[in-house]
Amino acid sequence: MVQIVNFKDLPWSEREERHREGSLAFKNLFRGQEGDPNNFRLVLSRSDGDYTSPHHRHNFDQVRFCVRGSANIAPGKTLNEGDVGYFPEGTRYGPQKDIASERLTLVLQCGGASGLGYMSSAQLRRGLEELEKRGTFAGGRFRFQGQTEAESRDSYEAIWEHVFGRPMEYPPQRYDEAILMRTRSFAWVADAGQHGIARKRLGAFTERGTRIEMLRVDAGHTASLGEPDAMVLAFVVVGKGQAAGSTFEDYSAFRINAGEQLTLDARDRSELLVICLPVLSPGRETAARQENRAPAASIA
Repeated sequence: MVQIVNFKDLPWSEREERHREGSLAFKNLFRGQEGDPNNFRLVLSRSDGDYTSPHHRHNFDQVRFCVRGSANIAPGKTLNEGDVGYFPEGTRYGPQKDIASERLTLVLQCGGASGLGYMSSAQLRRGLEELEKRGTFAGGRFRFQGQTEAESRDSYEAIWEHVFGRPMEYPPQRYDEAILMRTRSFAWVADAGQHGIARKRLGAFTERGTRIEMLRVDAGHTASLGEPDAMVLAFVVVGKGQAAGSTFEDYSAFRINAGEQLTLDARDRSELLVICLPVLSPGRETAARQENRAPAASIA
């Protein structure tokens, strides 16, 4: 069933994740299922203070959309309002250092093409709380009691290994660096035979079919969203209208499961960020870990 959430109806959750340095609050839009290779988390992240993280990499994919303000991701590299960043699994980025300024960012974290999956927020919190009794988190890194700073490690990596009881293995690096998309530089391309609908096709990534685009629906027009084999997440950057039996507005979000269709009726001109999640297979994490290489391209 298609789901919709509205920004104004969701509470801010202060500082869910304490393993990085800085002030963050979240509105949790959608979550996947813990233990499923297709697990994911979509949040709006707010910061009005300093935030830092070290040079690091993930064993999952991340997409960021800068809704308001700007966000540093590495020395000399910044996501400005309207920009999209794709942070592939296995690819290093950072160090990140944001000074005190208001930032609002849409963040998607999900399993990447390797099928290694994504640790749930509940697992992350449990692991962090347990490790806090055995050591210290500082500067985005963790060290056990008695260890020196030189023996510290990335905080997320330490939590992951504690939760799963084995060393973290990173997937092969598909991209040399994070990909920054300046959406304002893309042209709107009208859909053939679909008056009042246009798209900015920002990119398609990996053999698993991750896609990111902007969708514009003019006032009084209707658009359909959905994929037969993949989940689609959509975020209303600006606009108003009706969809899924509810009213949508600025910062509303939709979850459209594989095989579902969402009909969106725009009352005002509406612009959405649309993300088609990668199509992954159950059990692929185990095979990838055993073979220590990227899995075969076939989809079960």
